[in-house]
Amino acid sequence: MRHFLTGFVLCFLLFASPLGGMAPRAEPALPTTYVTDWAHLMPAGLYDFIPLEGMSASDWADPDFQQKILDAERKIRPELNKVDVVLPGYMVPLVYEGTDVFEFLLVPSAGQCIHVPPPPVNQTIFIKLEEPTRMRTYGEPVIVQGQLSTTGAVTEYTDTGYRILADEVVDFSFDELDIRLSAIEGTAN
Repeated sequence: MRHFLTGFVLCFLLFASPLGGMAPRAEPALPTTYVTDWAHLMPAGLYDFIPLEGMSASDWADPDFQQKILDAERKIRPELNKVDVVLPGYMVPLVYEGTDVFEFLLVPSAGQCIHVPPPPVNQTIFIKLEEPTRMRTYGEPVIVQGQLSTTGAVTEYTDTGYRILADEVVDFSFDELDIRLSAIEGTAN
């Protein structure tokens, strides 16, 4: 888990802090009536405890700091319960028969959950389907559309912070994603 956390925090510091040459900026308001981006699943200010001036070796060695990172990874946004969701991601099959998948984990990046540590709870979603979908390899992204639930799940691979009661799972394309995002974001306005 520490390797994932280290990479995530270093990327965060590089691109979103003065360390990366960018001035701190105010976070945009997160939507509460739909989810169309993985960032929508994380509460605002989730990593505010990370020093803007950068991190030192003593920060990484500090057990309290490590615990703050672990605690942050488990935080979800309860106000998103029962909102509509359109989210691209990658399938990690859990329950399948042949090439028919009945349950899977949705993760934001290819190859997550096939290594240790698994991705953060707030970036792992349990998907259960009424009708199976075709199995995809770890390099074939999908788009999941349905209703978000803030009741997580415990699987053989990891815990999740969310579930999606999926209406549809389709192959990813930018055109398909744009159509679906426009529809969901348009009805929320």
